[in-house]
Amino acid sequence: MTDLRNTIAHILEHKQHLAKVNEATTQQYVVLPILRALGWDDANLASMEVLPEYAVENGHVDYALKIGQTPKLFIECKKWDEPLKKHESQIANYAFNAGVPIGVLTNGKIWYFYFSWVEGKPVAERIFCEIDIGNIENAVSNLETYLLISNVTSERAKQNAQKALNEKERTGISEISPTVPNPNPVDDVIDNPLEKRPATVLPESDVEGTIDMVRNSLPSEFTVHYEKTYSGERCKLFYIRLAELLNLIKKEGWELQQKPSKIACNFWLEDERVFGLRINFNPPRLRVKITEEDAEKFSRQHGCQVASYSKSQKNAYYSIPEDLSELLPVLECAYKKHTGN
Repeated sequence: MTDLRNTIAHILEHKQHLAKVNEATTQQYVVLPILRALGWDDANLASMEVLPEYAVENGHVDYALKIGQTPKLFIECKKWDEPLKKHESQIANYAFNAGVPIGVLTNGKIWYFYFSWVEGKPVAERIFCEIDIGNIENAVSNLETYLLISNVTSERAKQNAQKALNEKERTGISEISPTVPNPNPVDDVIDNPLEKRPATVLPESDVEGTIDMVRNSLPSEFTVHYEKTYSGERCKLFYIRLAELLNLIKKEGWELQQKPSKIACNFWLEDERVFGLRINFNPPRLRVKITEEDAEKFSRQHGCQVASYSKSQKNAYYSIPEDLSELLPVLECAYKKHTGN
């Protein structure tokens, strides 16, 4: 969708102006333009499909998106770069209590999507999609899937949300809950722990050529599993991100060993995993072995926002920006700590 892509590109081009603004400014210059690009008309008095400050039990939600007289989706907004996790119970409760299937929490840059029609689950386990608009192509795809007005009207958005949450449960992503360690972590080490492959060096290439080269660099047992288990779009994005990671490793001169598994491609230094790319997230995420203190430091100093942190495994999980080098401080820290520098 060209309008949406251009809207996001414009926001990112002027993101320096958003660093110190309040919630209302983020709503005006980020959230509403994105909603308009997705087909929502916030100026139509006849339909009143975008209602601000919508009254709910125990408060008001920033926006209710309506079809006819029925609210179909709630959006709660925070200021640009505001950490979102501490606010997630608010939007989840608003949506659940009002019988609205999808709740969205956003600071304009990061968008969390919650499926409210589940009971007995922590709020963090109701997230079915996370978007960083810094990754424009992925943001466009997911925003269209869950927020395009035609998808909400037809209830495809709700159906897609349910499918995404089911897939998340099936693939065991709940292990990355930021506060609760997973008692049964997924074993993501390759079948033969002695098999170590040097990190593949990839030349610059066109997208399809890059995908083919990365795919061919991995053992077929894993690529076959990826392509049977995950959508074609997710596999394509995984291979592209892996190519970018491999090129960054080459550029920095890091001596790492590449070890793929059924849910990730990890990079090891001797017998320790330093970081890896996880395909069982949608979109794929970067997992980096650093302390929680270091993760918080890089968030403050370099804007490397942590999507979640696993205290049990001491792993930080990052949504991947369009420019992977934005996470270089984090990756460099992990590499140097493992090399003892």
